[in-house]
Amino acid sequence: MKTLSVKAKFQFGAGCILFLYCVAATTIAYHFLKGMVSDEIYKETQLLESTADATRTYVKDILRPRVAALMPPDGFLPQAMSTSYVGREVMSRIRERFPEFEYRRAAGNPMNPVNQADEFEKERLQWFSENPDRSEWQGMINKHGNAYYTRMRAIYAESECLQCHGHPADSPSDMKAIYGIAGGYGYHEGDVVAADTIYIPVGFSFVRIKEAAWLTFLVATVSLFFLWGLFYLLFNRTVVLELKGLLSTFRNIAGPAKNSEAPLVFSSGDEIAQLKGAFETVAGELQQAHDDLKNSEAKYRLIFETSQHAIIIIDSRKQVKDINAAGMALFGFRDRAEALSMESFFQIFFDTRDATRFMQTMTEKGFVQGLEVEMVDRSGSKMSIMVSATARRDENGMFAGITAMLRDVTEMRRMDKYLAQTEKLASIGQLASGVAHEINNPLGVIQCYANLIAKSKPSDPQVLSDVGIIRKHTEQCRSVVEALLNFSRSAEPCMNKTDINACIEEVVSVLDLQLQKDNFTIERQFDATLPRITVDGNKITQVLMNLLINASQAMPDGGRIVVKTALAKEGKELAISISDTGPGISKENITKIFDPFFTTKGPEKGTGLGLSVSYGIVQQHGGSITVDSSHGKGTTFNILLPADQP
Repeated sequence: MKTLSVKAKFQFGAGCILFLYCVAATTIAYHFLKGMVSDEIYKETQLLESTADATRTYVKDILRPRVAALMPPDGFLPQAMSTSYVGREVMSRIRERFPEFEYRRAAGNPMNPVNQADEFEKERLQWFSENPDRSEWQGMINKHGNAYYTRMRAIYAESECLQCHGHPADSPSDMKAIYGIAGGYGYHEGDVVAADTIYIPVGFSFVRIKEAAWLTFLVATVSLFFLWGLFYLLFNRTVVLELKGLLSTFRNIAGPAKNSEAPLVFSSGDEIAQLKGAFETVAGELQQAHDDLKNSEAKYRLIFETSQHAIIIIDSRKQVKDINAAGMALFGFRDRAEALSMESFFQIFFDTRDATRFMQTMTEKGFVQGLEVEMVDRSGSKMSIMVSATARRDENGMFAGITAMLRDVTEMRRMDKYLAQTEKLASIGQLASGVAHEINNPLGVIQCYANLIAKSKPSDPQVLSDVGIIRKHTEQCRSVVEALLNFSRSAEPCMNKTDINACIEEVVSVLDLQLQKDNFTIERQFDATLPRITVDGNKITQVLMNLLINASQAMPDGGRIVVKTALAKEGKELAISISDTGPGISKENITKIFDPFFTTKGPEKGTGLGLSVSYGIVQQHGGSITVDSSHGKGTTFNILLPADQP
């Protein structure tokens, strides 16, 4: 069965509503007019009843007593003494002028046969007798094929009425002569004698009412049909066309059906049904898209939260909108709320100029790859961070924010410097070994000939003086060559269980007396729980001696030296730090201090090999030595040695 369209449903529904409205309006008009006519007829019958009642009262109270006084005792003049006669005559004269009603003094046992009640009237007289509390009845009846509005008022026998209508022997002779004694007698006081009855024909009035009702129906139908047409045009313009446009939009949204190239089509002619189908289809697509988006969000969130690299989401106002667990750990934030409370992500850059350049690059290029900048954590510690970031754009192509991935490369850069230093020292060591061997032989020859000249005891004192100078400088060269050979040699250390605290204390005790004379203070901060570790005690003592002497030489006017030991990296390494309060090392020199022969001291105070040899010794032990210094703020050398593992 074909489904009706919304337009057809509207036409049919509006037609039914208008038809019912016309029927209701006609019915209301009919009953309203009928009520108006009934009220008018009731007023007319009330007027006629009042006239008949007034006539009867006048005859009974005035006319009959006067006439009776003039008549002989058994005299009776119906024209003046009978209330029914006078009333009938009066009403007949009124009817001559207003013929639209009929008056009757209906009686079940009348003295005058003219007043004999018909079947309907007898029924009503009986009803009055059975209902003494009801003295009046009115209603619509059909009589002789016509409709009448009927009003009846009961007439009851009174004491004075019984003189004529009680026992026949008591009635006037003239009345019996006129009417006889067949009827009109035998009543008692309070009996229903008759009923003043008025009939007003209403058929013509009701016909007029029906005509008016039908006219109302026709006028309402024509008017409402015209109004229905206007509403139809309005509905077609404002609803149907909008529904069709909405359906077209939904078809475009829904697109081709799954596994089909055909567009979405609804076979029903009902636009609402089509719209419902479109809603269901689009709702299904939206649900699928929502599920896919939810799954995608879950995957993204899993990657975001479990990533080992810090990920930061930044909005267009340079504020941090989200950060993962790795990011909070990297910067030392207690929780995500603390990270999001930053006024700007510029705060995590060590140098705001780097932040400005980063933002400029992101705005212009839209991404950065492997950009290395310096940042600071929550406590202000500087870190080397490698940043890879991508700019986000809104639907208008405007800058909407940044998604950045950060990787801490501080340790990597330190290791790069350490490896570069190690490779450089290894190359220099090989070079020094070759140079030392090449120089050592000529020095031996020079020293041999100088000794021979000295043993020959020349007579010229100047020759002896010159030979002494040659021997002195030859010895100095030999000591340099010996140092070079020691630096280049990779002799196996003699490893033993050593107490590092005792080793440091031994070195300090050797230097303490001289250092105190030169206004130095040595502060010991030893960890008493340090385990004994396997090292070459003599070589470690040499390293400590070099570092302490360098610290004292960096402060010619005296100062404070702090020697500290502790366990590091969860007990896997033993840390030794030697700090001074000297002028520090400049930025351009700090990368050269472990190079052989590099020194900032005078020519008589060192060869520049002490730190190089110390670096090699620590490296032989599988450890590392680093320096932390800035010009004017003192210097700290940090040594890490592997602790013995159980």
